[in-house]
Amino acid sequence: MLIRTRLTLYFAGLMAGLLLLVSAGVYLFERQSQQTLFYQRLQRKAEATAKVYQQKNRRLDKTDEILLLTQEKQHEAIFDETNTLVYSSGSYTYYPVSAQFLNQVRTERIVRFQTDNKLGVGMFFRGAYDRFTVIVTAEDTFGQAQLTLLLQNMGLVNVFGLLLVLGLAWLFSGRSLQPAQHLINDIRHLNIDRLSERLPTGNARDEIAQLSIQFNHLLSRLDKTVRQNRAFVTNASHELRTPLANLLGTLQVSLSHDQQPDNLRATLQSAIEEVQSLIRLANNLLLLAELGVENDASTLAFEDVLLTEPLLDAVQAVQRKYPDHTIDIVLPDDSECCQLTGNADLLTVALTNLLENACKYSPVIKPVQVRLQPVTDGSEYSVQDRGIGIPPDALPHLFTPLFRADNAHQTNAGHGVGLALVQRIAQLHGGRVSVRSELGTGTTFRLWLPTNKA
Repeated sequence: MLIRTRLTLYFAGLMAGLLLLVSAGVYLFERQSQQTLFYQRLQRKAEATAKVYQQKNRRLDKTDEILLLTQEKQHEAIFDETNTLVYSSGSYTYYPVSAQFLNQVRTERIVRFQTDNKLGVGMFFRGAYDRFTVIVTAEDTFGQAQLTLLLQNMGLVNVFGLLLVLGLAWLFSGRSLQPAQHLINDIRHLNIDRLSERLPTGNARDEIAQLSIQFNHLLSRLDKTVRQNRAFVTNASHELRTPLANLLGTLQVSLSHDQQPDNLRATLQSAIEEVQSLIRLANNLLLLAELGVENDASTLAFEDVLLTEPLLDAVQAVQRKYPDHTIDIVLPDDSECCQLTGNADLLTVALTNLLENACKYSPVIKPVQVRLQPVTDGSEYSVQDRGIGIPPDALPHLFTPLFRADNAHQTNAGHGVGLALVQRIAQLHGGRVSVRSELGTGTTFRLWLPTNKA
């Protein structure tokens, strides 16, 4: 159901309820007023009957009845102190009233009552020589007709009023939701190639304007994500194409020219290295996708981790790959203070990437230093090399997937995925990674992690 229709029905239902409530109040008030006025007339009739009854020595004839019975279906009766019926209008010799009721009238002096469609009043009078009770009943046909007419008029007013309310509610809800309709029309024209466009925000104060503002923020994030994904796919395609082309060229040359076993062995070794490079790239891309921004720490298996363990595992893995490099390890005196709730395997991946980069871009004769130390509110890994350094203009883009500095392209093979993984792993652990570098001097990466409080 459209919001406009829902608002119209809600408002119409509310107004219908109010109209019915007001109509019911008016009807009840009018009925009560008419009953009160009719009871007052009956009291005056009873007083007049009692007066005539006393003046004519307790004898009333047909002429008196004609003068006294002026209401529709009016009936009068007089009872003496012994509850004996001494007068009844018309030809009635019996009047259906109980002794208990007559005693109540004598006690309360005036009693109003209702029986069937008639209203009645009982009044007790004290004469000069006797005491008697007068009961007068009648139908308020005029009042009932007035109430019926009132109901009919209120019904017509309510129907026309409800129709008017429906029309006005439909009109004003349409005008109120017109900005939302414009927003819908603007959104319909958006697609993946027009994410740079923005929705109009109007006065920037009402709810629709706030929705447009938030939607524009979402469009900005989507536009940035799409651009990054396109760049990622482009760069990934390039990174995959290069080793595949190298592999294909190596195998084609070997097939055409390599006749000696030694040459063939060298060619196969080169092909194996290219395949291993492709496997590492594919694994890193898959891991980066698994740890993407849509995931959070709740989806990972976290446990208490002593930070020295992933460090030693990473050093062993890198030492096997770069056996000629020296890696100096500096640990705190009390390693138990460096402990957090996290994923040891991911921390090992992050440290392995940092150490591999340090060895890759450093001369063999210059050792790489890795340090673990407690710092304010946590612990910090630092990996320091004395290699080629990073150009200043490349530092802001260093953690962008598949980005590589110019001197990295010229010096060593790589894919530009490792540092993006390091940053994402740090974020998943509530930490951060920073870098300080100087060309020709070396680079230091710092990985800060919040540790468990003792």
